[in-house]
Amino acid sequence: MAGRPSSPPGADAPRETPDARPPRRTRSARATAAGSAGSVGTGLATLVGGGVVAGLLVAGLAVPVVATAGAGADAAVDMFEDLPTQLDPSALPVRSTIRYADGSPMTGFYAENRVIVPLDAVAPVMSDAVVAIEDSRFYEHGGADPQGIARAFVNNVTGGGTQGASTLTQQWIKNVLLQQAREAGDEDAVTALTTPNEARKVREIRLAIAAEEEYSKDQILENYLNIALFGANTYGVEAASEYYFSKPASELALPDAALLAGMIQNPSFYEPTTNPQDAQDRRDVVLGRMLELGKIDQAQHDAAVAVPIADQLRIDKPANGCAPAGATAYFCDYVVQTILQDPAFGEDRDARVRALYRGGIDVTTTLESGRQYAAWQQVQDTVPVDDSSQVGATLVSVEPGTGKVRAMAQNRIYTTAPTDERGYTNINYNVDEDLGGGRGFQPGSNWKPFTLATWLKEDNTLRESVTAAPRRTVFPASDFRACGNRLVDDWEVRNSEGTGTGRMTVLQATYDSVNTAYASMATELDLCDIRATAESLGAHPASPESVPASQDGRLGVNPANVLGSDPVAPLTMAAAYATFASGGTYCPPRPIESVVDRDGQPIQPTVESCTQPLASDDHTSEQIANTVTYALENVFTRGTAERVGRPDGRPAAGKTGTTNKMVQTWFSGYTPQLATTAWVGHPDETATSLSDERIKGVRRTVYGSTYAAPMWRDYMEQALEGLPEEDFGPPAWDLVGTFSSSDSSSSSSSSSDGGEDQSSSSSSGDEGDD
Repeated sequence: MAGRPSSPPGADAPRETPDARPPRRTRSARATAAGSAGSVGTGLATLVGGGVVAGLLVAGLAVPVVATAGAGADAAVDMFEDLPTQLDPSALPVRSTIRYADGSPMTGFYAENRVIVPLDAVAPVMSDAVVAIEDSRFYEHGGADPQGIARAFVNNVTGGGTQGASTLTQQWIKNVLLQQAREAGDEDAVTALTTPNEARKVREIRLAIAAEEEYSKDQILENYLNIALFGANTYGVEAASEYYFSKPASELALPDAALLAGMIQNPSFYEPTTNPQDAQDRRDVVLGRMLELGKIDQAQHDAAVAVPIADQLRIDKPANGCAPAGATAYFCDYVVQTILQDPAFGEDRDARVRALYRGGIDVTTTLESGRQYAAWQQVQDTVPVDDSSQVGATLVSVEPGTGKVRAMAQNRIYTTAPTDERGYTNINYNVDEDLGGGRGFQPGSNWKPFTLATWLKEDNTLRESVTAAPRRTVFPASDFRACGNRLVDDWEVRNSEGTGTGRMTVLQATYDSVNTAYASMATELDLCDIRATAESLGAHPASPESVPASQDGRLGVNPANVLGSDPVAPLTMAAAYATFASGGTYCPPRPIESVVDRDGQPIQPTVESCTQPLASDDHTSEQIANTVTYALENVFTRGTAERVGRPDGRPAAGKTGTTNKMVQTWFSGYTPQLATTAWVGHPDETATSLSDERIKGVRRTVYGSTYAAPMWRDYMEQALEGLPEEDFGPPAWDLVGTFSSSDSSSSSSSSSDGGEDQSSSSSSGDEGDD
């Protein structure tokens, strides 16, 4: 079960004491304790006077040697007064929650399963049960119960043994000290606090008396109910009620309250799922004590005792971590990795881990559950998790103009446990390595729009003709410039489906995905400018190690990268294409919508600003983006995705991509409302062609239009359902140019069968593209 919001506003504020309980004390805790003690033992009162009885009794309890040796009462009292009174009831570790965009819970994170609630959010019967069994004089004493202390003092002096007589306030103090020791990692302190020790007990009594001068009884009871352990790593009454009974503490019935109250004495021994009979016997003891004190009547007692433990329990273990998020687990991991890298959540990684597992932050993400389910369904339908090929498939969606990640799915089951079982991994194929992903995948012709945008920024048009050799061409290195410098290695480029015609327009080269034509375009540009355009749209290597020639972690500058040789993550491509969809606004992808801390106060995650990256001297970013879109719309109407078609016939643009040897295949496309990248390929370093694999038992010649594009279309139809159709903005017509009838006609042989182009490079063994 995912968590509820942690601490409601005002949870720590003082509250009015209910009429059913004694009013808050007006005398000091010390005076109350002293006066009560005087009525317990008149002999002691006569000896030392009512004002010092409590101190003397405590001193005698802790240091019987002093008392039996005849040491003066003043010395004992002085020792008591010298004990520290300051108590730092620091914020308790509480459960954090991660939510979908609509606010529904996705999963939780906790080191201790705890949800802080105010006392008025706890059923009164729960408070009555705890007070009855743990400290029936809670509303009468001043933090230390003189009656209990007197008994312990007499036993110690007469050799009758040590007797604790801890009050509920003392128990709270001890729990706070234990919590602080655990938080500090002080195992010696934990051992000392859990080992019988009279000096420690005196300190706890002193702190309890001091605490009751600062906190009302109801505040102490509230704090106690929120810190107490109820077994199964479950702390506090709210989390315990949710875990054992699947309901909030405000709805606890009498048998439930008695069961939980009974567990406090020994949470492991009285844990009802492992020791049901012991738990039931202890529950009945609590009910008997409540009857004795008049908190319930005989009929209520008998009815509660008659309820079997098995009928009470409705175990609902809260989700902890990303694995319970199921189909959303990889996105969850992306959120976690984002939090752990963001200074907004702490000054270093350790502080951010504490914020997530102990800080009670409430994170609303950008993920839309409906679209997420559709993405998960489509990747499974395309390549099932248990498919013998073990080919990978992913879908990731980014909202244009905001960068919000709306869906992220892959055909794997998330696990952090070591396993060789098919279909399991903790690697998120959609994101960069430092965000929990791998080293990325070569994007092939998915990269071509970056060259196209650079072409347009240089005031070239879509109608201009470029050389498009029919098959294989060796381009001399001297034809290319990188940052103004000529290169030295020749580059061999080839097309796969015979789509080259000798000469063709840039528009046709785009929708037919002709490698030799795009290589020719690159000779008229500077490779560093193409890289700059790609980087301005957020493109970067998924891992610095995936581009070994790059010493600074940037994209490589080589002719082969014109055809997508540098491995990138699918999310990178989706965000870049969202720039075209939005009309030229690039927004870095982000998974978090908003965050509040345990007190409901907002935390501002680090969000990079959106930019207008495509602007040139003569055209706006919007004009360049819309002209790229104009070209990419033709991919559906007469290009490599013609047979796939647009989702529900909506205005759409996109680009296929296939790497050398068909190892990786892509489709990135968009409508004005949503940009999505689909990837189908090998997630490991195998060079096996997808055309040699039996995917769902069938072997096919595979291109970007074979699996990735249909998966994209089917998902987009579901993701856009119910939204109105929207048109893209108009292109810059001077960048489109004027076409003849022959220029505008479809002449692509590849578009009829979904074929695409490939290239090979003498400078790299696997730098191809479609």
